Amino acid sequence: MTLNVRDLTVRYNAPAALSQVSLDIADGEILALVGESGCGKTTLARTLLGLLPATARASGSALLGGDELVGRTDWAGVRGARVATVPQGAMSGLSPVHRIGAQLKEMLLLHGGTADPTGLLDRVGLARAMLRSYPHELSGGQRQRVAIALALAGEPELLVADEPTTGLDAITQRQVLALLAGLGTSMLIVSHDLAGLRPYADRIAVMYAGRLAEVRPARALSPATAHPYTAGLLTATPVADRDVAWGSIPGSAPALGHATSGCAFAARCPLAADRCHEERPALVAFGQAQIACHRHTERDRPSYPNVPRADGLSGDVVVSAAGIRHTYRSRSRVVEALRDVDLEIRAGEIVGLVGESGSGKSTLARILLGLIRPTAGQVTLEGRRLTAGRALRLLRRRIGFVHQDPYDSLHPGMRVAALVAEPMAVAGVPRGERQDRARESLTAAGLPDDPEFLGRFPGQLSGGQRQRVSIARALAGGPALLIADEATSMLDVSTRAGIATTLRALATGRGLAVLLVTHDLGEAVQSCDRILVLQAGQVVEHGRTDDVARAPAHAYTTRLLEASASLPDRGSL
Repeated sequence: MTLNVRDLTVRYNAPAALSQVSLDIADGEILALVGESGCGKTTLARTLLGLLPATARASGSALLGGDELVGRTDWAGVRGARVATVPQGAMSGLSPVHRIGAQLKEMLLLHGGTADPTGLLDRVGLARAMLRSYPHELSGGQRQRVAIALALAGEPELLVADEPTTGLDAITQRQVLALLAGLGTSMLIVSHDLAGLRPYADRIAVMYAGRLAEVRPARALSPATAHPYTAGLLTATPVADRDVAWGSIPGSAPALGHATSGCAFAARCPLAADRCHEERPALVAFGQAQIACHRHTERDRPSYPNVPRADGLSGDVVVSAAGIRHTYRSRSRVVEALRDVDLEIRAGEIVGLVGESGSGKSTLARILLGLIRPTAGQVTLEGRRLTAGRALRLLRRRIGFVHQDPYDSLHPGMRVAALVAEPMAVAGVPRGERQDRARESLTAAGLPDDPEFLGRFPGQLSGGQRQRVSIARALAGGPALLIADEATSMLDVSTRAGIATTLRALATGRGLAVLLVTHDLGEAVQSCDRILVLQAGQVVEHGRTDDVARAPAHAYTTRLLEASASLPDRGSL
C-alpha cells in the first residue's frame, strides 16, 4: 500500500475544512478525487505535500509507505523525492527564464534522481530538442508534459496531480491523462472533471463540503447507483451530443469550513427528506462502493434542471468580420495566426468559436475588441467600422468582455459595488445613474444586489460569483456585443452550467450578440446557436450547432467531437 489515510481532519478555524477523511491508494493505483471548488480536495493534497498554511491544524493519519506525513516538520528527502506534485498551471511551476534542460537538471540534482533529462523527456513523449526551449516557446500541453517530467525526476512513490488538465483543450486533456495513466506510478489526481477522469482512474472518490460522499471503482460508476451529488456532477458535464441535455446543480456548495447539521448536500439535493437535513449520513459499504447517503438503497434518481437552448430567433447583424488575416512577426519567424476568417453574429445569438490552444481564437477575439489591428480584413460593429482613434474608443463601449480567469481579472482591494461601477465611470455614465445600473447588471448576471453583497471583496466570493461579477462589469456599459474568452475554463462543471444559463438569458432577454470562445466543443454544442471551428488560424467548419454536432464535415471537428464524446450510461439521467 502506497498511501493510507485515516480520519484526516484539517481545521483553519473552528469548523473543519476536511473532516474524518479515510482512503487508500494501492501500489500503482490511480485514485481520482473529484468535487466542486471549495470542497476540500486541494486541502487534502496540500496535507500530503506538507504545504498547509501555518494557521491550519491537521489531525489523523496519512502514512506514505509506513512513514507519517501528518504533523511532519522535516520534509527533506520526502517532498519531491517520495511524494511529488504536478501543478494546475504548468507555467506557474516552470521558470520562465531557464531552458527546459536546465530545469530538469536542477530537479535531478535536488532530489537525487538517477535518470537524465533526455530520458525524462522521452518518458513524457517530448523530443530531445525541447531541452533547449524556454517554457513560452511550448504549447500548453507540452508545458504540462514538462511539469510531469519535473515531478518524475525524484522517482516518487506517490504523484499528486492537482487539476492537471484545467485550461487545456479536450484533445490535449486526453493526451495528458493517458500519459499519466501509463506511468505506472501511484497517483492522486485532484479535479472537478469527473467525466474526464473516469476512463483513466482505477477508483473515484467524490468529496463534498470536506467529507467523502462516495468512493467506488471507476468502472462501476453509474448514474443509476451513484450518490445524488455524483449523479449531478455527471449531468453537469457538457458532452458534444445534442440528444443529451446539459444539467445544472442548483445553488452552490457551502463555504469551506462551514458547519452544517445533517447532510451537507441536502439543500441542493432533489431527493432530500427530513432525515437528510437533520442527520449526517455515515460513509458505509454498499456493494463495491462506499457511499454517504440516507437514500442510497432507493430506486429514485435525482432530476436536475437543464441549461436552456436557443428558440431559433435572432435579430439584425451586430458584428461582422470579413477576410480577417493576422501575422505575428519576430526576428526568427513569421506566424500566420489567422487566415481569411469571416464571422457574423446577430442580436440574441450565441456563436461558439472552438479550437485547440494556438488555433487563433484569442487573436480573433482581440481583433473584435479593437485591441489589435488585423493585417488584412475589416470588422464592423452595428454597421460602423472599427478604426483607430476616438471612433474606436466610442465603439468599444458597445463591447463587453469577460476574462478567462475570475481570480486575476478583479482587483482584490475593490468591493463589488466599485468593481461594477468602474466601467461606467470610464464610459462617462452620469454618477447619479451608476448605482441603479450596477444593481441592474448584478441582477442580470444572477447575483444579489443587497448591501452586504455589494460590500464584499473578491476574496470573499466563490469562483462562480467572481465570474458573474465579471459579467456584471461587462454589462454595466450597455454593450451590444459580449465576448466571453474561455470564461468557464477555470470553473468547476456545475458552475460552468450556471454561467452558460446566464449567457443564454442575456442573449434572449437583452438581445445581446454573444461570442463564446472555448476549447470545449461539448460546451459549445450544448449552449451555442452556431459554431466556428478554427484550426491553425483557419475556419475549417462553420454551421448550425445541430449540423456540426451530428454530421461534421471536417476530420478535425470529428476529432474534437470524439474527445468530447458522451459517456456510457449518461443518457439515463
